[in-house]
Amino acid sequence: MDLLRYLNFFVTIAEERHFGRAARRLGMAQPPLSQGLRRLEDHLEVTLFDRGPRGVTLTAAGRDLLPRSRTLLEDAAALHRAATRHAEAARTLRVGVVPELGARAAARLAARAARHTGRRTSLTTGPTVSLVDAVSAGALDIAVTGHPAVLEDARAGPVVALPTEVLVPRTHPSARTGGPVALRALRDLELATTPRAHAPAAHDLLLDTLESRGHPPRPVEVDGPTAALALVATGAAFALTPDPGLDSGDVRRLPLAGEPVPFRVRIAYGEPAAAGIVDELADVLRALASGAGVEDGGEAGADAGEEDGEEDDAGRVSARSPAAAKRVPSAAEPNPSPRRPPRNEDHRYRYRYR
Repeated sequence: MDLLRYLNFFVTIAEERHFGRAARRLGMAQPPLSQGLRRLEDHLEVTLFDRGPRGVTLTAAGRDLLPRSRTLLEDAAALHRAATRHAEAARTLRVGVVPELGARAAARLAARAARHTGRRTSLTTGPTVSLVDAVSAGALDIAVTGHPAVLEDARAGPVVALPTEVLVPRTHPSARTGGPVALRALRDLELATTPRAHAPAAHDLLLDTLESRGHPPRPVEVDGPTAALALVATGAAFALTPDPGLDSGDVRRLPLAGEPVPFRVRIAYGEPAAAGIVDELADVLRALASGAGVEDGGEAGADAGEEDGEEDDAGRVSARSPAAAKRVPSAAEPNPSPRRPPRNEDHRYRYRYR
């Protein structure tokens, strides 16, 4: 007996108070509806309706069982929706990316993931803290996050250092040279940066680095790369970006003089089943770091902007491949991921590029 189907008959008749209207609402003929209700009454061994020439009215049993029937149908519908979500999640690879990488890099990452897995791939952009929380909770399978960061329950993949350029207002004196710009030359400008809450450790590392190189930080928080670009265009700030597509006619892109200030990212993933895609996404990031194109199934040089490997408890990085083993150390070796401070403390994470 299809109990849920017949309970739906019962609820619809009760709401319409008429067999004909209930049949039309259900898109069926009246005789099968009447037969289905009779089977339900026989199964429950109660009479649910009193029939009359003007329609039907609920019996005492019908009035008692109606809300219970509605609850069963609502629970069944909720169960089906939850099962559908799980089935869709199994068919879809859910990838997260920090917005600083830009649209082209995000598209490359999603395309490589789809090709490698053969699965539909959905892409989410968001701040590092949100992406890590989503991976830890199982809402994302894998994410490219800012580094360093507390990874919570997510598994740690490789770290890749992406080169950055400086965005300065076109009217700023440093824009007239066209050559590398020193941080000291930008001391009259604020630094457009995303809120510290988006990635506390990486945010503090950047400010400490700028201070150590002659630019006492005067950060102004913006929602994301687009807002940072807009603020630079107004002449009030400068910004560092790893995204070669972030540009405007009112802004000049310049290389940074002296030691690089890379934008470091780490791949974080959840279930072990997602580990198979880690190397694929790392290849895309290395290609972006080297400025190389990413072809279908192609691999970039493993030592291009790479800080690959897993960190042990002491923060040492162990190479996972011959290419990683013979690479030249970059200017930004990864430090161990910090432990999260108590939530009620305004703790400062302190790191320095080595």
